[in-house]
Amino acid sequence: MAEDKNKKEQLSKEELLKRQREEQERRKQELEQAEILMNANSDKEEVFAFDDDGDLIVKREIADITLEAIDNPQEKYELYYKVLNKMLLNNLPKGEEFKQVREYIYEEKNTFLTRGHRIQKDGRRGADGRMSYIPDINEIINVVSSWVVRRGTLFDLYASLRELNISKGYGTRED
Repeated sequence: MAEDKNKKEQLSKEELLKRQREEQERRKQELEQAEILMNANSDKEEVFAFDDDGDLIVKREIADITLEAIDNPQEKYELYYKVLNKMLLNNLPKGEEFKQVREYIYEEKNTFLTRGHRIQKDGRRGADGRMSYIPDINEIINVVSSWVVRRGTLFDLYASLRELNISKGYGTRED
């Protein structure tokens, strides 16, 4: 029975990775289409500009704009709930005696995902970790998954999350 559960979890992780790859491929195709459409009017997008030496040059203005990946709510949802939270729920100890430890870990997780918004004395954070940037969610997933693979202690996970927050300049719990 445990083996079936492990197979299902492995399958769902593989399915998530497959969906991520498909989504990346779709984004790549969209970027290629956008580039083709931008090139269709290339003569209309040229402007005069000065280069670093002060010389007058003709510059293709729209071609210099980088197209960033558009936010994907479905991917964000799956990463946050089906990967990150599921990993934490499955690997953090349950029970009232570990409640405070879980709260410390969740505080560090949410501080990172909200890019430094710590919970205030009145209980509000001023940001929502579920709406984080996808690269941020992926980064914290890497921290948590390496902790799971290493079979680290709760302190190891907390320390890793604290180091991550400090490295980003997100302060301490006392701030």
